[in-house]
Formats: sequence, C-alpha cells, structure tokens
Amino acid sequence: MASDSRQQYLRQLREFLREKMRSGGSPVASGDIIVRRHEVEEAARSVGFDEEEAWGIFTRLKGHAWQGHYMAESRSEVGGYTAARLTWVDHGPRRVS
Repeated sequence: MASDSRQQYLRQLREFLREKMRSGGSPVASGDIIVRRHEVEEAARSVGFDEEEAWGIFTRLKGHAWQGHYMAESRSEVGGYTAARLTWVDHGPRRVS
C-alpha cells in the first residue's frame, strides 16, 4: 500500500513539474521556474503520501526528473531549503500517435 501511494506521488509530482514548466508558472527572467516546498508537499498530500518524505524524494530526483539549483535565499536553519529554481524538467517518454 505504501508503495502504491509512493508511485501515485511520483506520477503526480512529475506531472506537476511538467505542467508548471509548460505553463511558465512562477517564471523568473531567465525562463526558469521556481518550485516551492509547499507545492511539493501539496502534491504529496493530494495522494495521501507523507509530506516530509515527499520533499526528500523531490531532492533525490534532481538530475533525473529535473535540473536546477536550490535557492540560497530559501534556506532556513530549521527546515533546510524550501525552494528550487528549475532549468529543465523531464517530459517523460514521447507518445507516438
């Protein structure tokens, strides 16, 4: 069961990142997008997945599902980084019609 919610979360997170990149949500001047921790946690919550673990998975997906860097100005002593500036998001396998 935990595996099912993890898989649902991974699908939800990847779709969220793709859509955000496509729509230019939270764009910065360079065309990058900003993803905030609360958005990642919200995606997890929507499928009943642990919010704290969700951020950990997001960070481990760096280099695989997304590229960019954590925003220094979002770092706190208690919670670590709370936002990342993404320059690329994996759009997944291309569908052939």
